[in-house]
Amino acid sequence: MQTQEILQHFYEKEVEKRRQNHLLAMEVYFQASKDSLAEDFRKAFQRICRQLQQQQVAQQKGPLAHITFSLLRTALLEKKYIYLVEGTDEEWFFDIQPILTAYDATWAFRFFEQFIDELTTYSKTFAGAITQADIESIKLQEVTHFHQYVISLARYALADIIQCSEYMSLSREPQLEIRIGEYLDVNEVVYNEDFTVRDRDEIKAWLEQNLDDEYPYEVFNNLNLSSGNYEGIDIRYAFFLKTNLIQSQLRDSLLIGANFSESKLIDADLSFSTIHEANFSHSQMQGVNLQQVQGAIGLLNQEGWEMPGYLPVLFTGANLEGANFELADLRGACFIGANVKYANFTGANLEKAMFSKEAQEHVSFDPIQATSIIWKE
Repeated sequence: MQTQEILQHFYEKEVEKRRQNHLLAMEVYFQASKDSLAEDFRKAFQRICRQLQQQQVAQQKGPLAHITFSLLRTALLEKKYIYLVEGTDEEWFFDIQPILTAYDATWAFRFFEQFIDELTTYSKTFAGAITQADIESIKLQEVTHFHQYVISLARYALADIIQCSEYMSLSREPQLEIRIGEYLDVNEVVYNEDFTVRDRDEIKAWLEQNLDDEYPYEVFNNLNLSSGNYEGIDIRYAFFLKTNLIQSQLRDSLLIGANFSESKLIDADLSFSTIHEANFSHSQMQGVNLQQVQGAIGLLNQEGWEMPGYLPVLFTGANLEGANFELADLRGACFIGANVKYANFTGANLEKAMFSKEAQEHVSFDPIQATSIIWKE
């Protein structure tokens, strides 16, 4: 067998199989540890903001428009899992004087190291046909899968910590993005804010056009979008903080990762929508229709890994009085501190969903639901 064929065989038969095993182990660890990891990220983010703010003052840097976390592949080859953090103005990558610090993400690459060590050991059985250079090339290619957990954690953590004084002390443009990716390469928005004045009627008309690929990651905070017809819309990872969506139609929509914190969704229809990772914390949702929504935690396919598993849908502190959750799949969702009086959970899958103990007095769960729920003091 030729060397190139051996390498192809090694990748298809060994790398892919072993990658799956280590990513599935990483998923179990991440889901079990996400809250402690989020607390560690909070501390790191606060430290980063202090460092950026000090440099901003010392260098008389203007308002920031981007904070970008970039995985450094050169450091990766030395087993240093460091992200360069750049604070830049509206020129972004063309800002000639960014302010710089770093984020240590070693936590995310423990299973990656084990994966590469296992491949290195097994490659020696091929009598030198697979070289160290080949392993390093595989390492640079495979790291992307594990890097996705840093993105997932940042989205989970930033929702609660973005109001920290260290971040608020930064001089910021009215529009600011926090992104995570690879250095001078593809990156993803994990937080987005926009304090520019926007025309409510114009935005509402734009949303009601239901255009393809126009709305994910966009910002619709502090707007009155009530009584809108947004059925079937794709607003994945968009921001609707403190937004009025009372009596709006969002049936059969893609709401994955959308942030509706402190918003008004009274009598809104979100039925049959996909709501994995959506955040409804502290929102007014009396009478909302969430019938047959899909929002389970974790991997959709427990046998194979394609992307990090979904994080919990958050209803923390929300007013859900009279809400309809009939036949919803909300495994792992968080209802702590929520008002669920008169809510309808008939047939809903609430396995490992978290409720405050006082909820038992206000809503009726069937025996399976009651025993599968995690009750919190």
